[in-house]
Amino acid sequence: MSNPIIPLLSKELLNGENFPKWKSNINIVLIGDNSKFVMTEVCPDVPGDLSSKESREKYKRWLTANNKAKVHMLASMSDMLRTKLEDVKTAYKMMEQLQEMFEHKFGQDRFEATKKYANARMAPGMHVRDHFITMMNYFQEPELHGDTINDQTQVGLILNSLSPSFLQFFTNYLLNKL
Repeated sequence: MSNPIIPLLSKELLNGENFPKWKSNINIVLIGDNSKFVMTEVCPDVPGDLSSKESREKYKRWLTANNKAKVHMLASMSDMLRTKLEDVKTAYKMMEQLQEMFEHKFGQDRFEATKKYANARMAPGMHVRDHFITMMNYFQEPELHGDTINDQTQVGLILNSLSPSFLQFFTNYLLNKL
């Protein structure tokens, strides 16, 4: 079965700036190829001559899945990253190294995205609809970095960001538990 996201991986090569999106795409491909387990399961011991058929098959399955995962990962990276990581033995270790390289940058990006919606205030004269759309865009940004904001929190943040002219609406909302 061909995975339809594979062409996307070759179009959006990992370059560091797109790590969260790339990681999400890789996970989708690995799930589609039934290879995602190599990102969480340790490689089984190399079977010896007296090993059972089951342990040999388990090792072979893990090795095949790891090779698929590595191929997908390496094929979807910039040349510089590919050269740096092509000798890494497991897909898990490769992802570990990539996270060390890029995750710290996204901590700052995550903070900046959080700051946007936490400090947002409705501008005087702005339509509620336009403010709502702006806030929804702010809520989508952290999702690119792997964070989610539950619905209740989103409602609270939006209510908090409304102009003082909405104080009666805000009070009614809280008192009536809408």
